[in-house]
Amino acid sequence: MPSERASIVARWSAVLRRVCGMPDYAAFVAHLEEHHPGTRPPSEGEYYSQYVAARYGDAPTRCC
Repeated sequence: MPSERASIVARWSAVLRRVCGMPDYAAFVAHLEEHHPGTRPPSEGEYYSQYVAARYGDAPTRCC
């Protein structure tokens, strides 16, 4: 039962991240392994840093 509960929590966490617009690192790594074998995935910290830089860049996110 604990593994089933963990699976449900992991799936709901992934759904919530997608709804909020946050990237899913596990899905990204799975994509790399399937479509780009031999490519070293970035660490989770590097991945989120790249996401934030691509999403917000150097510009402010609001005018005020």
